[in-house]
Amino acid sequence: MRAVRVLHSLLPLLVCLAACRTSPPAAPPENSEPARASVAPIVEPRVQQAAPEAAVPERAAAKQDPAPPAKSAPPSAPPNRDRLGNADVTQYIAQLESASRITELRVPTVIEKLALPVNAIVGDLGCGPGAFVFAFAKACPEGVVFASDIEPRQLDVVRAKIRSTLFRNVVPVLASDDDPHFPPGMLDLVFIADTYHHLDDRVTYLRRLVKTLAPGGRLAILDYKPGKLEIGPPPEHKLAEGVMKKELIEAGWRFVERFDTHPFHDFEIWRPIQPWEKK
Repeated sequence: MRAVRVLHSLLPLLVCLAACRTSPPAAPPENSEPARASVAPIVEPRVQQAAPEAAVPERAAAKQDPAPPAKSAPPSAPPNRDRLGNADVTQYIAQLESASRITELRVPTVIEKLALPVNAIVGDLGCGPGAFVFAFAKACPEGVVFASDIEPRQLDVVRAKIRSTLFRNVVPVLASDDDPHFPPGMLDLVFIADTYHHLDDRVTYLRRLVKTLAPGGRLAILDYKPGKLEIGPPPEHKLAEGVMKKELIEAGWRFVERFDTHPFHDFEIWRPIQPWEKK
């Protein structure tokens, strides 16, 4: 009987224990937070922003094409060193090479009358663009022709002709006002065509030419006749009658021969007076 009473008194406790086993786990307190997974924070890349541009005036900010460089005036051609020649050297060269002038010079006739040996050394004084230079070079293939002129652009033409004709016995020489710069004591002939009246202080110049000649050397002068002519320079650019002869004698030269071969030119041969011929 007593056992029944004990069981009866324990029954509420057993029921309570059974309920505790079958009930769900207690909920966490309301103020508690769930555990967070360890996740690396996402860092957004920083974008570097350009610094704000300084305020630029509208006129300066506009792109402008650079102004074209100013065109400089073409350099003026230097004057002709030949004071009696045409100031325009290009035109002057064209005149000297004109067909009418070459015809009047009668180059083959001059070469024939001079009768130079094949090895002659010739100085062409005032050669210009070379009207006689290459005729001498052809006639004297074993010699040398010194082509002398005071104007460099005349010699430029001579050099161009040397290259085109392949003559190797022509030597261009730049002359001074008072000196053709021929080698001393070497020349068999000094030839002056249409240049005598261009020379300054001619007596002194002619005395200097004596020193350039080899023994037996000659001076040949082809120059416009005095006075007014159909062709050639005006009378005031030429010498009066008898002046050239007087100057040559004073400078120590003796007349040899005259050739009447040109209607508008005098063509004469002179030689130095020898010491025993002087009075």
